[in-house]
Amino acid sequence: MIRAELLKLTSTRAPKIAAAVGVIGVAATQLASGWLLPAIGHIDPDLQADVSELSTSTAERQLAAMNVLGGGGGMASGSVSIGLVAILLLGALVATADFRHGGITTTALASPRRGRIIGGKAVAAALVAASTGLCYALVQGLLVTLAPSTMGAGGLSADPWEVAEVLGRGVLTVVPLALLGLAAGVLIRSQSATFLVLIGAAVADVTLGAILSLIPVTSSWGAYLPLALVSSATSPDGAAGLAPVPALILLAMMALVAVGAAWLSLRRRDL
Repeated sequence: MIRAELLKLTSTRAPKIAAAVGVIGVAATQLASGWLLPAIGHIDPDLQADVSELSTSTAERQLAAMNVLGGGGGMASGSVSIGLVAILLLGALVATADFRHGGITTTALASPRRGRIIGGKAVAAALVAASTGLCYALVQGLLVTLAPSTMGAGGLSADPWEVAEVLGRGVLTVVPLALLGLAAGVLIRSQSATFLVLIGAAVADVTLGAILSLIPVTSSWGAYLPLALVSSATSPDGAAGLAPVPALILLAMMALVAVGAAWLSLRRRDL
C-alpha cells in the first residue's frame, strides 16, 4: 500500500507542484527578509531601524531565521506561510486524488481493510512531507549562512548543534501538518473543497489567535492553536508560546486524532 501511494504521488504533477511551490516560497521569503530588506535598510537610513531585527549578524538572530516555516523571522503567535500551506495541500492531495479520479474503489478492492488504506496514505504523506521539509531546511540553512549580514559578521556564529536542532524540529513539524491535510481530504473528499477549507482554517486560526490574545482571560489559550503550536515547535527555545518539544507532541497528537477520525469516516461511509 505504501509503495502504491508513493507511486501515485511521484507519477502525478500536482504533488510535485505543491512541493516545488513550498520550496520556492521558503526561499523567496528568506531572500526578502534576510537579503533584500536589510540591503534596502542600508540604502535608506530611515528604514534601517525598522529592518535591523531582520539582520542575521548574531547567533540569536541566525537561529530565529532558521525557522523552517517561520518566514525568516519566526512566528510569535502563528502565521500562514507559503511553505506551511504547501505542506497542508500536499497532505490533502494524498487523500483526494483517489476520490477525484475514482481510484479509491480500485484501492479498496485490492485492500478491503480501510485501516490499511489510511495507514498507507498516512505513511506516504509523512514520507513525502519529511522529504519536502528536508528541502525547506536545506534552503533555509544555506540562505541564512550566505546572507550578507551573516557574512558581514564573520560567518555563521550559531552553534552547529543548535542549528541542526532547529532545522530538524522544522522537518519533524511538517509531518503532522501533512497528516492534518490528509485527514481533511479523507473527511471532505472533494479536492477543491478540501483546499478551500484548509486555507480558510489556517486564516481563521490566525484570526482567532489574535482575538484570544486581546482578552486577558484567554490570552494564554492562543498558544494551543495549531499554527501557534507550529510556531513553538519550529522556533528556538523561548521564541514562542510553549517549549518546542511539548508543542511538537501536542501537534502530533492533534494529527493522530484527525487521522483516527478520517479512518472512522472511511470505515463507515460508502466509497
